[in-house]
Amino acid sequence: MQELLADALSLVRLGGPVVVVLFAMSVVALAVAVFKAVQIRALTRGARMADTAMECWARGEVDAARTALLGTRAPTLQVLADGMRWLSEGKEPEQVREELVRRAQRTLADASGLLGVLEQVAYLAPLLGLLGTVLGIIDVFQGLAVQGADADAGSLAGGIWEALLTTAVGLCVAIPFAMTHSLLENQVEQLRQRMEDSLTRLFTVSLYRAA
Repeated sequence: MQELLADALSLVRLGGPVVVVLFAMSVVALAVAVFKAVQIRALTRGARMADTAMECWARGEVDAARTALLGTRAPTLQVLADGMRWLSEGKEPEQVREELVRRAQRTLADASGLLGVLEQVAYLAPLLGLLGTVLGIIDVFQGLAVQGADADAGSLAGGIWEALLTTAVGLCVAIPFAMTHSLLENQVEQLRQRMEDSLTRLFTVSLYRAA
């Protein structure tokens, strides 16, 4: 643990302020990623309950369908449960549809919220790393200009590798968070498709039974 901390401090010392900013960005992005993963998992939980409820609803077993969703806390399932309750009470289907769509959109907005933070970190981290490299190389050549004929290849190589360090750190920050953003965004899209499918089945089945 101490060696890891020493390596991190050495990396910060060599990379300078740019590496400090990149580390801060990675901490924020990691916190956002964990929070969104837990939130989206909670929203997607209960897909089997929704399928069971919809099978009962399709057979006209309204009480069984509502019982299958009884006590659920998942917002996605609560939308479905309220829709079944309102339709079984004879509420106007069009009004019920509008309210369920509104609540579904709000749920999806909550699910996709803060994902932009991960996207921006994945986009900006390589650019910040490149900026650090450019500034480092400028500093190296300024030193060479001062040394003039006394400059040696060793100092040049040492300065360049230290300058390139920030680019490597930027890429190490960007790559995992780009993958995380893509994964979470895909889960939100799957959630959207499941909610659309459930709401469509809810109304098409009820209309068919009424006919």
